[in-house]
Amino acid sequence: MMTKNRTVKKVKTSAVVKSPLVFKVGKVWAGAQGNNIKIPLNVLVEFPDSGIKVTAPLQGELMMIKLKEEISVIIKDASIGVRLKCGRCLNDYDALIRIPGAEREFLSRRPSIIDDLNDVYLIDMKDLTIDIYEMVRQEIILHFPFIQVCSRSCKGLCPICGRNRNLNPCACKQEDLSRNFPFKNLKKLINKKSKF
Repeated sequence: MMTKNRTVKKVKTSAVVKSPLVFKVGKVWAGAQGNNIKIPLNVLVEFPDSGIKVTAPLQGELMMIKLKEEISVIIKDASIGVRLKCGRCLNDYDALIRIPGAEREFLSRRPSIIDDLNDVYLIDMKDLTIDIYEMVRQEIILHFPFIQVCSRSCKGLCPICGRNRNLNPCACKQEDLSRNFPFKNLKKLINKKSKF
C-alpha cells in the first residue's frame, strides 16, 4: 500500500524534465485483475506552451485498477488553480478548475488500429510507470469555464472609449439596443422575393 504524501512538489515539465505526474504501477500490474491502489494528489505542475497558467497545485485522488491487459486510471474530486483572462475587462484573474471525475485506460501494448493518437495511453512496460500529464492537461481544458469573467458584476470595457468601467465610470453615451429591431422588415423582403 502506498503512503500518503501531502507535500507539494514543484517541477517544471518539458520535453527534458520528467513529469511529476509519473506513477509506478508495478504493484497494481503484478496483482490479480481488480487489484487497485488509491493515491492522494497534491502536486504543482506546469503546462508550458499550452496556455494553461497554474497558480495552485493539482489536488484530488488518483485510483488505478488492474484490468485484463490495461490499467484503468481514475481521477476523482480534483481541482487546480489557474490564471484566466476576463472576457469583459481583459484583466487576469485566478480561478479554481474542478474536475469531478475522469477515467482513461492505459494499455500494455499499442493497438494495431488507432483512430486518434491523442486518445491512446500506454503503460511504460520497461519501467512499469504511467504518465497522466496529458490526461490531466486535457481535463483542465475541458473544464475551463465556457464564459470567462472575473466576477458576475464585472462592468467590462467601455465600447466607445475603452476605459475599464470597474475602475472609472465614463460619461460615454451608450446606444439603446432595446429599440433596435434589425429583422422587422425581413418578412416584407421574403414575401417580395417569393413573388418573382
